Amino acid sequence: MAKTEQAPQAFAFKKIAATGNVLVLNSLSYVMAEYDGSTGVTSWKRMVSAAQREDVQQWLLKNYPVPAPVAPVATRRKQKRAA
Repeated sequence: MAKTEQAPQAFAFKKIAATGNVLVLNSLSYVMAEYDGSTGVTSWKRMVSAAQREDVQQWLLKNYPVPAPVAPVATRRKQKRAA
């Protein structure tokens, strides 16, 4: 049986609709970190052990991946013909 990927048990995650960021909350609903979904950067607000921090960051990147940058479409300019 395949192992299902679950969120780290000590934390809850809440996505903010207006910004698209994700708050990482502990069991007492304190904000522990904020994850920017557009850049993939997690800014930590409180102390967390390195092992927990790594687990949370990997889970966030897996469940809220950074969108790939969209390359602008090149347009051709019309060249003026010499008269």
